Amino acid sequence: MADYDFRTLSPSDFEILIRDLLEAEHRWRLEAFGRGRDGGIDLRAVTAGGKVVVQCKHYLGSTFSDLRSSARREVPKMDKEQPDRYLFVTSQDLNRTQKDTLAGDLQPWLSDTADLLTQLDVNALITRHPMVEQQHFKLWLASTTILERIVQSGIWGRSEALLEDIRDRVKLYVPTSSFKTARKLLDEKHIAVLTGSPGVGKSMLAEMLALGYWHEGWQIVSVGTDVDDAWGAYRSERKQVFLYDDFLGQTDLSERRAKDSWVVRFMDRVARNPDKRLVMTTRSQILQQTRLVSEPIAHADFRVVECVVKIAEYGSIQRARMLYNHLYFSALSREVVREYAMGSSYWQVVNHKNFSPRIIELVLKRHHSSADGLARALNHTLDRPLDLWGIIFNNGLSDLGQRITLTLASFSLNGASSDDLKTLVQKEAKPTEFTSALRVLEGTFIRVEKMDAGITMVSYANPSVRDFTLAFLDEEPDYLLGIIRDATHLAQVSMLLGYAVSEVDEKLRFPNCADIVTSQEAVIVRKIMQLVNAEDEAYASDSGKPSRIYQRTVRPLLDLLHPALLLMRNSFDEIFAVITALLKGPASGYLDPDDWRAFNLALMTRHVEDPDQVRDELKWAFDSWGELLYTIDDVAAFEEFYGTHGPLLQRLFDASIKFYESVESGLRQELENLSGNEQDRDSDHQWVDEVETAATRTGVYDDLRKDIESVRESIEHRYAGDEYPHSRPTSGGGYGFPRPFVSAAERVEIEGMFRELS
Repeated sequence: MADYDFRTLSPSDFEILIRDLLEAEHRWRLEAFGRGRDGGIDLRAVTAGGKVVVQCKHYLGSTFSDLRSSARREVPKMDKEQPDRYLFVTSQDLNRTQKDTLAGDLQPWLSDTADLLTQLDVNALITRHPMVEQQHFKLWLASTTILERIVQSGIWGRSEALLEDIRDRVKLYVPTSSFKTARKLLDEKHIAVLTGSPGVGKSMLAEMLALGYWHEGWQIVSVGTDVDDAWGAYRSERKQVFLYDDFLGQTDLSERRAKDSWVVRFMDRVARNPDKRLVMTTRSQILQQTRLVSEPIAHADFRVVECVVKIAEYGSIQRARMLYNHLYFSALSREVVREYAMGSSYWQVVNHKNFSPRIIELVLKRHHSSADGLARALNHTLDRPLDLWGIIFNNGLSDLGQRITLTLASFSLNGASSDDLKTLVQKEAKPTEFTSALRVLEGTFIRVEKMDAGITMVSYANPSVRDFTLAFLDEEPDYLLGIIRDATHLAQVSMLLGYAVSEVDEKLRFPNCADIVTSQEAVIVRKIMQLVNAEDEAYASDSGKPSRIYQRTVRPLLDLLHPALLLMRNSFDEIFAVITALLKGPASGYLDPDDWRAFNLALMTRHVEDPDQVRDELKWAFDSWGELLYTIDDVAAFEEFYGTHGPLLQRLFDASIKFYESVESGLRQELENLSGNEQDRDSDHQWVDEVETAATRTGVYDDLRKDIESVRESIEHRYAGDEYPHSRPTSGGGYGFPRPFVSAAERVEIEGMFRELS
């Protein structure tokens, strides 16, 4: 019979095990629901016999007295829940007297002591349902007894140290879709090459795959730093799985390149033998780099056996379980863990665009004396993932590769064209070296995409790389200045200065970048003027359209106003004079309300103490903005500005007249926007309601009353006779890197999971 003590399972792991065992035993369909603050985990099923409630109690190091106290607290909950059948499951090993005592505590809801399952009973269920045991390989591979038996029997080649590492890590493992993908590759091709960015979980996945085979009777051979280890351990008469972690080196190729031909030969031998499996891991960047310099690797078709492990595969539940497991099994004081869970700071990690199992592991290995300190450390490290990317950036990339990575920070999230990037970074490098550098970086640091127009765009592979790059520039701000000096587009300068003034919790996110901008103000302004003049010359000689001036000069200069106002006060007037002249030129017809908002805010902020000297500019800017209100959002921004600065403007000129005219015109335009954008009766009426609310708030309702009533009548006429659906779902997307969507059910499950820790 199975003999597990479950000490290496978290309460969440234990719940999933019990759910699967009871479903197999009774053919129930169990679902998780409201978890108590004392750590109880509840499962529920609706069966032919009525409602079934299951509560699981799994605490590390708890006593029978603790268990009784917890059980007594469950009785009032069941009085409220009123189940038709109640099961209580504990991982503790109880004797008959303890079991009878606990059963008495749970009266009247525990109708039969057979429904009180202890460690012995759970092991009996596992024995009766071996398929559940096999699916929960985390259960058996976490068993100290089994791991010791592996070592003693010698069926795990050269690996006592590895087994010790796995014993620690398996408690933290959360299955993802990559496991099934890689296992299928191994069963079909006999080889799986796990690639991906640093910290995504390649090594842990490799170990879990190997252990899965071990449970089926295969011998596991852990290959060291030399493929000769694999050749030496190869036994034709045995089923063997070879685990070859970082087979191309961790940061460069010097460790193993000389044996590449023997690696490929070994792969060929394994591929032909149905009794052999080979699990290999490497970072995507290193595999790309090796293909360029190693003929054997270049000729081997790694694509058919490659499994790319991506952070994007981790949904909200998987992310939450990873963080939960690290917290539950950490060496942190329970008080710190409890306070962290109670404060709901975990949502910032679960939803973070730079989520990484490696970062969580690195942070939770450190000492933290308070929950606030832990939360700050996690968020700071996720925001600035220097530890995750620093080693491979410093030791694994060429100078050209580093320049490409850093220079991309000066472009938008959409990236830069390959031609622009090449012009900026190639310097003395050969043309072929740039192409090679892109190939090395692709998949790890960058993404390369061919666009419909035939343009090749280069962008960051994921948000973590961008944030690492910005954090690196803040650590080494001279690089920031170098990128500005080399810039060929004004938008590059405005992008970098925008980062320099970005804030987190009302503090500068990159203070060293801000400092160098201020200290090198003259150099940066000189560069700005140089780029402006270059665009003027290009526009004049090319008979360019005003749209070019707007896109390449006006728009970037408007983005520069806020950073310049904060960090370059001595040069602000010079920059402002240039943008003012441009706004009065032919490019002004391309400005939108947001452009004028930025200009008005900068103008007002700069001259708030003495606005009389720019009276004419203030009126011109305010009036120009008011002419371009097209949506309710435009009106709201205009209204907010007027609410703050209206009294001052009113002293200089009659701003109220323009304000009311502009708001009325903007809201009337919003009513017209409804035509052609109808969704359903409810949504359309809500649209008009919002316009009516804004009109009432800004004092122009009387002027718009007839228009509003007319639109309402049109809506009713359109949907008369329910010719259209009463409501239709709509969808939308956000700009930038995606974050996991959290459904209502997932939110309940995640909050319940962390409530166990509190």
